[in-house]
Amino acid sequence: MGVSQSRPSRPSKHHVEHSSTPADPAGPTEAAGSAGSPASPQLITSPESPAAASADDAAPTPQGTAATSNSTDLPRRAPSQQSRPGPQDDIMLATGKPRQAERPKPPTQEQIRRQPGRKAWVPNQHGAWSMLVLPPIVGWVVGGFSWVNLLFLPTWWGSYLTYWSWSQWLRTRSARKRALIMLPLLVYTGWTAALALITLLAAPYLIQWVVPLLPLFAVALHQVWRGHERSLISGLSTTTAASLMAAVTYSLAVRGDGGFLGLGTPSTPLPGTSPNGALTGWSWMWLVTALTAAYFCGTVPYIKSMIRERFNYVLLAGTVAAHAAVAVVSLWLASRGMLPWGHAVLWVVLTVRSLVMPLWQWSLVRRRHRPLRPGTMGIVEVVMCVAFLVTVSV
Repeated sequence: MGVSQSRPSRPSKHHVEHSSTPADPAGPTEAAGSAGSPASPQLITSPESPAAASADDAAPTPQGTAATSNSTDLPRRAPSQQSRPGPQDDIMLATGKPRQAERPKPPTQEQIRRQPGRKAWVPNQHGAWSMLVLPPIVGWVVGGFSWVNLLFLPTWWGSYLTYWSWSQWLRTRSARKRALIMLPLLVYTGWTAALALITLLAAPYLIQWVVPLLPLFAVALHQVWRGHERSLISGLSTTTAASLMAAVTYSLAVRGDGGFLGLGTPSTPLPGTSPNGALTGWSWMWLVTALTAAYFCGTVPYIKSMIRERFNYVLLAGTVAAHAAVAVVSLWLASRGMLPWGHAVLWVVLTVRSLVMPLWQWSLVRRRHRPLRPGTMGIVEVVMCVAFLVTVSV
Protein backbone atom coordinates (compact mmCIF):
# COMPACT_ATOMS: atom_id res chain seq x y z
CA MET A 1 0.00 0.00 0.00
CA GLY A 2 1.48 3.30 -1.14
CA VAL A 3 1.95 6.24 1.20
CA SER A 4 0.48 9.54 0.03
CA GLN A 5 1.57 12.91 1.34
CA SER A 6 -0.74 15.91 1.34
CA ARG A 7 0.00 19.50 2.21
CA PRO A 8 -1.34 20.45 5.64
CA SER A 9 -4.16 22.93 5.71
CA ARG A 10 -2.33 25.05 8.26
CA PRO A 11 1.38 25.71 8.80
CA SER A 12 2.78 23.05 11.10
CA LYS A 13 5.15 23.79 13.93
CA HIS A 14 6.68 20.30 13.65
CA HIS A 15 9.18 19.62 10.90
CA VAL A 16 9.06 16.25 9.17
CA GLU A 17 12.10 14.54 7.74
CA HIS A 18 12.05 11.29 5.78
CA SER A 19 14.99 8.92 5.98
CA SER A 20 15.48 5.48 4.58
CA THR A 21 17.92 2.73 5.54
CA PRO A 22 21.16 3.16 3.52
CA ALA A 23 21.58 -0.59 3.28
CA ASP A 24 18.30 -0.95 1.39
CA PRO A 25 19.14 -1.20 -2.34
CA ALA A 26 15.53 -0.58 -3.32
CA GLY A 27 15.63 2.94 -1.97
CA PRO A 28 12.97 4.78 -0.04
CA THR A 29 10.41 4.49 -2.80
CA GLU A 30 10.20 0.71 -2.81
CA ALA A 31 10.67 0.52 0.91
CA ALA A 32 7.61 2.67 1.36
CA GLY A 33 5.51 0.07 -0.46
CA SER A 34 5.83 -2.26 2.53
CA ALA A 35 4.05 -0.99 5.57
CA GLY A 36 5.61 -3.31 8.12
CA SER A 37 9.18 -3.77 6.75
CA PRO A 38 12.25 -2.52 8.64
CA ALA A 39 13.13 -0.36 5.67
CA SER A 40 10.01 1.72 6.01
CA PRO A 41 10.66 5.46 6.34
CA GLN A 42 11.09 6.93 9.78
CA LEU A 43 9.57 10.22 10.77
CA ILE A 44 11.99 12.37 12.71
CA THR A 45 10.88 15.65 14.15
CA SER A 46 13.63 18.10 14.80
CA PRO A 47 13.01 21.81 15.04
CA GLU A 48 16.70 22.58 14.48
CA SER A 49 17.38 20.35 11.44
CA PRO A 50 18.20 21.95 8.05
CA ALA A 51 15.51 19.89 6.36
CA ALA A 52 12.99 21.29 8.74
CA ALA A 53 14.10 24.79 7.90
CA SER A 54 13.64 24.13 4.20
CA ALA A 55 10.21 22.74 4.93
CA ASP A 56 9.31 25.95 6.73
CA ASP A 57 10.37 27.93 3.69
CA ALA A 58 8.17 25.82 1.41
CA ALA A 59 5.08 25.91 3.66
CA PRO A 60 2.44 28.60 3.08
CA THR A 61 2.56 31.55 5.41
CA PRO A 62 -0.41 32.63 7.49
CA GLN A 63 -0.85 35.70 5.28
CA GLY A 64 -1.79 33.47 2.31
CA THR A 65 1.51 33.66 0.36
CA ALA A 66 2.70 30.50 -1.42
CA ALA A 67 6.14 29.30 -2.38
CA THR A 68 7.33 29.35 -5.94
CA SER A 69 7.82 25.59 -6.04
CA ASN A 70 4.12 25.02 -5.32
CA SER A 71 2.73 27.62 -7.75
CA THR A 72 2.42 25.05 -10.53
CA ASP A 73 -0.06 23.02 -8.45
CA LEU A 74 -2.76 25.73 -8.67
CA PRO A 75 -5.24 25.52 -11.61
CA ARG A 76 -4.98 28.27 -14.14
CA ARG A 77 -8.04 30.43 -14.69
CA ALA A 78 -8.92 32.83 -17.44
CA PRO A 79 -8.86 36.51 -16.51
CA SER A 80 -12.19 37.88 -15.36
CA GLN A 81 -12.40 40.18 -18.38
CA GLN A 82 -11.81 37.33 -20.85
CA SER A 83 -14.83 35.28 -22.01
CA ARG A 84 -14.76 31.66 -23.06
CA PRO A 85 -14.73 30.96 -26.81
CA GLY A 86 -18.12 30.32 -28.35
CA PRO A 87 -19.82 29.80 -31.74
CA GLN A 88 -19.20 33.42 -32.74
CA ASP A 89 -15.45 32.89 -32.33
CA ASP A 90 -15.57 29.82 -34.58
CA ILE A 91 -17.39 31.84 -37.24
CA MET A 92 -14.82 34.62 -36.95
CA LEU A 93 -11.91 32.20 -37.39
CA ALA A 94 -13.56 30.42 -40.33
CA THR A 95 -14.80 33.44 -42.27
CA GLY A 96 -12.72 36.32 -40.98
CA LYS A 97 -15.84 38.32 -40.18
CA PRO A 98 -15.92 40.21 -36.89
CA ARG A 99 -18.09 38.98 -34.07
CA GLN A 100 -21.68 40.17 -34.07
CA ALA A 101 -23.33 41.37 -30.92
CA GLU A 102 -25.88 38.88 -29.64
CA ARG A 103 -29.42 40.10 -30.00
CA PRO A 104 -31.61 39.95 -26.92
CA LYS A 105 -33.99 37.03 -26.98
CA PRO A 106 -37.66 37.98 -27.46
CA PRO A 107 -39.96 37.14 -24.57
CA THR A 108 -41.60 33.74 -24.67
CA GLN A 109 -45.33 33.28 -25.03
CA GLU A 110 -45.53 32.24 -21.39
CA GLN A 111 -43.79 35.47 -20.30
CA ILE A 112 -46.15 37.53 -22.47
CA ARG A 113 -49.17 35.65 -21.17
CA ARG A 114 -48.23 36.39 -17.56
CA GLN A 115 -48.14 40.15 -18.09
CA PRO A 116 -51.35 41.32 -16.40
CA GLY A 117 -51.61 44.57 -18.36
CA ARG A 118 -51.28 42.89 -21.73
CA LYS A 119 -53.72 40.12 -20.80
CA ALA A 120 -56.34 42.75 -19.99
CA TRP A 121 -55.92 44.35 -23.41
CA VAL A 122 -55.73 41.21 -25.55
CA PRO A 123 -57.50 38.01 -24.36
CA ASN A 124 -55.36 34.90 -24.58
CA GLN A 125 -58.32 32.66 -25.43
CA HIS A 126 -57.80 32.40 -29.19
CA GLY A 127 -60.77 30.09 -29.66
CA ALA A 128 -63.09 32.90 -28.59
CA TRP A 129 -62.56 34.84 -31.81
CA SER A 130 -64.47 32.36 -33.95
CA MET A 131 -67.19 32.37 -31.29
CA LEU A 132 -67.40 36.18 -31.60
CA VAL A 133 -67.58 36.21 -35.40
CA LEU A 134 -69.50 33.15 -36.64
CA PRO A 135 -72.89 33.57 -34.86
CA PRO A 136 -73.51 37.11 -36.17
CA ILE A 137 -72.67 35.90 -39.69
CA VAL A 138 -75.19 33.06 -39.29
CA GLY A 139 -77.88 35.64 -38.45
CA TRP A 140 -76.96 37.66 -41.53
CA VAL A 141 -77.10 34.62 -43.80
CA VAL A 142 -80.59 33.69 -42.60
CA GLY A 143 -82.17 37.12 -42.16
CA GLY A 144 -80.04 39.57 -44.10
CA PHE A 145 -77.76 42.46 -43.18
CA SER A 146 -78.90 45.61 -41.37
CA TRP A 147 -76.96 48.86 -41.07
CA VAL A 148 -77.47 48.73 -37.30
CA ASN A 149 -74.98 45.86 -37.29
CA LEU A 150 -72.29 48.49 -37.86
CA LEU A 151 -73.10 49.72 -34.37
CA PHE A 152 -74.05 46.44 -32.78
CA LEU A 153 -70.99 44.38 -33.69
CA PRO A 154 -68.44 46.80 -32.12
CA THR A 155 -70.73 46.89 -29.08
CA TRP A 156 -70.80 43.11 -28.85
CA TRP A 157 -67.03 42.79 -29.25
CA GLY A 158 -66.51 45.57 -26.73
CA SER A 159 -68.79 43.80 -24.25
CA TYR A 160 -66.67 40.66 -24.49
CA LEU A 161 -63.48 42.67 -23.98
CA THR A 162 -65.12 44.40 -21.03
CA TYR A 163 -66.09 41.06 -19.54
CA TRP A 164 -62.53 39.84 -20.02
CA SER A 165 -61.03 42.93 -18.34
CA TRP A 166 -63.41 42.68 -15.40
CA SER A 167 -62.69 38.97 -15.03
CA GLN A 168 -58.96 39.70 -14.90
CA TRP A 169 -59.55 42.43 -12.33
CA LEU A 170 -61.71 40.17 -10.16
CA ARG A 171 -59.25 37.29 -10.15
CA THR A 172 -56.25 39.53 -9.39
CA ARG A 173 -55.50 40.15 -5.72
CA SER A 174 -52.35 42.27 -6.07
CA ALA A 175 -52.92 46.03 -5.90
CA ARG A 176 -50.04 46.66 -8.31
CA LYS A 177 -51.41 44.26 -10.93
CA ARG A 178 -54.91 45.64 -10.51
CA ALA A 179 -53.53 49.10 -11.28
CA LEU A 180 -52.17 47.75 -14.58
CA ILE A 181 -55.60 46.39 -15.48
CA MET A 182 -57.52 49.58 -14.67
CA LEU A 183 -56.70 51.39 -17.93
CA PRO A 184 -58.02 48.69 -20.35
CA LEU A 185 -60.94 48.08 -17.99
CA LEU A 186 -62.00 51.74 -18.10
CA VAL A 187 -61.41 52.03 -21.85
CA TYR A 188 -63.42 48.93 -22.74
CA THR A 189 -66.20 49.72 -20.27
CA GLY A 190 -66.58 53.28 -21.59
CA TRP A 191 -66.41 52.13 -25.19
CA THR A 192 -69.08 49.45 -24.66
CA ALA A 193 -71.41 51.72 -22.66
CA ALA A 194 -71.28 54.53 -25.24
CA LEU A 195 -71.84 52.23 -28.22
CA ALA A 196 -74.59 50.32 -26.40
CA LEU A 197 -76.46 53.55 -25.74
CA ILE A 198 -76.20 54.61 -29.38
CA THR A 199 -77.27 51.13 -30.58
CA LEU A 200 -80.32 51.10 -28.28
CA LEU A 201 -81.35 54.54 -29.57
CA ALA A 202 -81.18 53.18 -33.12
CA ALA A 203 -82.90 49.86 -32.28
CA PRO A 204 -84.80 50.05 -28.95
CA TYR A 205 -86.23 46.53 -29.33
CA LEU A 206 -82.77 45.11 -28.63
CA ILE A 207 -83.31 45.73 -24.91
CA GLN A 208 -85.32 42.48 -24.76
CA TRP A 209 -82.15 40.42 -25.26
CA VAL A 210 -80.92 41.47 -21.83
CA VAL A 211 -83.35 38.90 -20.39
CA PRO A 212 -81.48 35.78 -21.66
CA LEU A 213 -78.01 37.35 -21.74
CA LEU A 214 -77.83 38.83 -18.25
CA PRO A 215 -78.12 35.51 -16.34
CA LEU A 216 -75.50 33.92 -18.57
CA PHE A 217 -72.98 36.68 -17.94
CA ALA A 218 -73.83 36.62 -14.22
CA VAL A 219 -72.98 32.92 -14.06
CA ALA A 220 -69.70 33.53 -15.89
CA LEU A 221 -68.70 36.40 -13.58
CA HIS A 222 -69.62 34.35 -10.51
CA GLN A 223 -67.29 31.59 -11.71
CA VAL A 224 -64.53 34.14 -12.18
CA TRP A 225 -65.10 35.52 -8.69
CA ARG A 226 -64.70 32.01 -7.27
CA GLY A 227 -61.53 31.50 -9.28
CA HIS A 228 -63.12 28.97 -11.65
CA GLU A 229 -62.98 31.01 -14.86
CA ARG A 230 -61.77 27.90 -16.74
CA SER A 231 -64.55 25.68 -15.44
CA LEU A 232 -67.00 23.85 -17.66
CA ILE A 233 -69.93 25.93 -16.38
CA SER A 234 -68.15 29.19 -17.19
CA GLY A 235 -67.31 28.02 -20.70
CA LEU A 236 -70.84 26.82 -21.41
CA SER A 237 -72.39 30.10 -20.20
CA THR A 238 -70.14 32.30 -22.33
CA THR A 239 -70.50 30.14 -25.46
CA THR A 240 -74.30 30.11 -25.08
CA ALA A 241 -74.34 33.89 -24.79
CA ALA A 242 -72.15 34.19 -27.89
CA SER A 243 -74.38 31.79 -29.83
CA LEU A 244 -77.43 33.98 -29.10
CA MET A 245 -75.84 36.67 -31.27
CA ALA A 246 -77.17 34.77 -34.27
CA ALA A 247 -80.73 35.45 -33.10
CA VAL A 248 -79.88 39.06 -32.19
CA THR A 249 -78.54 39.89 -35.66
CA TYR A 250 -81.59 38.17 -37.16
CA SER A 251 -83.74 40.43 -34.98
CA LEU A 252 -81.93 43.43 -36.44
CA ALA A 253 -82.57 42.12 -39.95
CA VAL A 254 -86.35 41.82 -39.33
CA ARG A 255 -86.42 45.09 -37.29
CA GLY A 256 -87.74 43.40 -34.18
CA ASP A 257 -90.74 41.83 -35.87
CA GLY A 258 -92.02 38.65 -34.27
CA GLY A 259 -92.74 39.80 -30.72
CA PHE A 260 -90.73 39.21 -27.57
CA LEU A 261 -87.67 37.10 -28.48
CA GLY A 262 -89.44 36.02 -31.66
CA LEU A 263 -92.05 34.04 -29.76
CA GLY A 264 -95.00 36.06 -31.07
CA THR A 265 -96.74 36.18 -34.40
CA PRO A 266 -94.97 38.26 -37.05
CA SER A 267 -96.89 40.87 -38.98
CA THR A 268 -95.27 39.92 -42.28
CA PRO A 269 -93.56 36.79 -43.64
CA LEU A 270 -89.99 36.74 -42.37
CA PRO A 271 -86.90 35.49 -44.20
CA GLY A 272 -85.48 32.04 -43.57
CA THR A 273 -87.03 28.66 -44.21
CA SER A 274 -86.22 24.98 -43.80
CA PRO A 275 -85.63 22.75 -46.85
CA ASN A 276 -89.21 21.42 -46.81
CA GLY A 277 -90.75 24.81 -45.94
CA ALA A 278 -92.25 23.56 -42.67
CA LEU A 279 -90.20 25.98 -40.58
CA THR A 280 -90.10 29.65 -41.52
CA GLY A 281 -89.07 32.91 -39.91
CA TRP A 282 -88.28 32.72 -36.21
CA SER A 283 -89.02 28.99 -35.93
CA TRP A 284 -86.28 28.24 -38.45
CA MET A 285 -83.96 30.83 -36.92
CA TRP A 286 -84.32 29.34 -33.44
CA LEU A 287 -83.43 25.90 -34.80
CA VAL A 288 -80.32 27.34 -36.45
CA THR A 289 -79.44 29.19 -33.23
CA ALA A 290 -79.82 25.99 -31.22
CA LEU A 291 -77.50 24.15 -33.60
CA THR A 292 -74.99 27.02 -33.33
CA ALA A 293 -75.11 26.83 -29.54
CA ALA A 294 -74.74 23.05 -29.68
CA TYR A 295 -71.62 23.36 -31.83
CA PHE A 296 -69.86 25.95 -29.67
CA CYS A 297 -70.91 24.38 -26.37
CA GLY A 298 -69.57 21.07 -27.67
CA THR A 299 -66.18 22.63 -28.35
CA VAL A 300 -65.77 23.53 -24.64
CA PRO A 301 -65.37 19.95 -23.28
CA TYR A 302 -63.75 18.86 -26.53
CA ILE A 303 -60.91 21.41 -26.21
CA LYS A 304 -60.59 20.68 -22.49
CA SER A 305 -60.06 16.99 -23.26
CA MET A 306 -57.28 18.01 -25.66
CA ILE A 307 -55.40 20.41 -23.36
CA ARG A 308 -56.37 20.79 -19.70
CA GLU A 309 -58.24 17.55 -19.13
CA ARG A 310 -56.11 14.99 -20.92
CA PHE A 311 -56.77 11.37 -20.00
CA ASN A 312 -60.12 12.31 -18.46
CA TYR A 313 -62.17 9.44 -19.81
CA VAL A 314 -65.37 10.59 -18.13
CA LEU A 315 -65.18 13.98 -19.86
CA LEU A 316 -64.33 12.32 -23.17
CA ALA A 317 -67.30 9.96 -22.90
CA GLY A 318 -69.64 12.84 -22.10
CA THR A 319 -68.32 14.89 -25.02
CA VAL A 320 -68.75 12.08 -27.51
CA ALA A 321 -72.22 11.25 -26.16
CA ALA A 322 -73.35 14.88 -26.49
CA HIS A 323 -72.10 15.10 -30.07
CA ALA A 324 -73.69 11.76 -30.91
CA ALA A 325 -77.05 12.90 -29.51
CA VAL A 326 -77.04 16.04 -31.68
CA ALA A 327 -75.97 13.95 -34.68
CA VAL A 328 -78.90 11.58 -34.18
CA VAL A 329 -81.37 14.48 -33.90
CA SER A 330 -79.86 16.13 -36.98
CA LEU A 331 -80.19 12.96 -39.03
CA TRP A 332 -83.81 12.61 -37.91
CA LEU A 333 -84.56 16.24 -38.87
CA ALA A 334 -82.83 15.77 -42.22
CA SER A 335 -84.90 12.68 -42.93
CA ARG A 336 -88.04 14.79 -42.41
CA GLY A 337 -86.76 17.59 -44.65
CA MET A 338 -86.36 20.15 -41.87
CA LEU A 339 -82.56 20.26 -42.05
CA PRO A 340 -80.10 19.98 -44.94
CA TRP A 341 -78.48 16.58 -45.26
CA GLY A 342 -75.07 18.18 -45.51
CA HIS A 343 -75.47 19.67 -42.06
CA ALA A 344 -76.58 16.36 -40.60
CA VAL A 345 -73.52 14.64 -42.11
CA LEU A 346 -71.35 17.40 -40.61
CA TRP A 347 -72.57 16.43 -37.13
CA VAL A 348 -71.50 12.86 -37.78
CA VAL A 349 -68.06 14.20 -38.70
CA LEU A 350 -68.02 16.33 -35.54
CA THR A 351 -68.86 13.27 -33.45
CA VAL A 352 -65.99 11.30 -34.97
CA ARG A 353 -63.69 14.30 -34.44
CA SER A 354 -64.65 14.55 -30.77
CA LEU A 355 -63.42 10.97 -30.26
CA VAL A 356 -60.48 10.60 -32.65
CA MET A 357 -58.69 13.89 -31.99
CA PRO A 358 -58.44 13.53 -28.18
CA LEU A 359 -57.32 9.90 -28.47
CA TRP A 360 -54.68 10.93 -31.00
CA GLN A 361 -53.57 13.73 -28.70
CA TRP A 362 -53.26 11.36 -25.75
CA SER A 363 -51.29 8.90 -27.84
CA LEU A 364 -48.83 11.62 -28.89
CA VAL A 365 -48.37 12.66 -25.28
CA ARG A 366 -47.65 9.09 -24.20
CA ARG A 367 -45.30 8.22 -27.06
CA ARG A 368 -43.48 11.47 -27.87
CA HIS A 369 -44.38 13.77 -24.96
CA ARG A 370 -45.18 16.34 -27.65
CA PRO A 371 -48.90 17.06 -28.01
CA LEU A 372 -50.57 18.82 -30.89
CA ARG A 373 -50.04 22.55 -30.90
CA PRO A 374 -53.07 24.78 -30.21
CA GLY A 375 -52.59 26.29 -33.67
CA THR A 376 -53.17 22.90 -35.27
CA MET A 377 -56.39 22.43 -33.33
CA GLY A 378 -57.41 25.98 -34.28
CA ILE A 379 -57.01 25.25 -37.98
CA VAL A 380 -59.26 22.20 -37.63
CA GLU A 381 -61.92 24.28 -35.90
CA VAL A 382 -61.76 27.02 -38.54
CA VAL A 383 -62.50 24.37 -41.18
CA MET A 384 -65.40 23.10 -39.09
CA CYS A 385 -66.79 26.62 -38.66
CA VAL A 386 -66.75 27.25 -42.39
CA ALA A 387 -68.39 23.87 -43.01
CA PHE A 388 -71.05 24.68 -40.40
CA LEU A 389 -71.86 28.03 -42.04
CA VAL A 390 -72.00 26.57 -45.55
CA THR A 391 -74.12 23.54 -44.68
CA VAL A 392 -76.66 25.40 -42.55
CA SER A 393 -77.21 28.12 -45.17
CA VAL A 394 -77.65 25.89 -48.21
